[in-house]
Amino acid sequence: MSKEVKEAKKKIEMLTNHLLDSIDVDLLSDSQKIAYLKAIQPFVMPRLESVRQQTSLEVSEGLEWLIESDESEVEKEIHKKLGIYTGNEGLA
Repeated sequence: MSKEVKEAKKKIEMLTNHLLDSIDVDLLSDSQKIAYLKAIQPFVMPRLESVRQQTSLEVSEGLEWLIESDESEVEKEIHKKLGIYTGNEGLA
């Protein structure tokens, strides 16, 4: 990897860290918090494939549903917990 590419990556990482640190999550609306979570989730949670490859994974009982659920199910559950109606849930 060239020196310029390494420097560019370092600058991007520093800028990203600064931007993330400057966001006051408490000031965001619920929908903005969901959008923020969706944006950062791939960087903070391991990919499902890597989770399944680990043989000694210990998941608390409250999070077992998350591993087996697809993205739309997780999003619906988050909306339900936050009391957000998007019109996609259907009638219960």
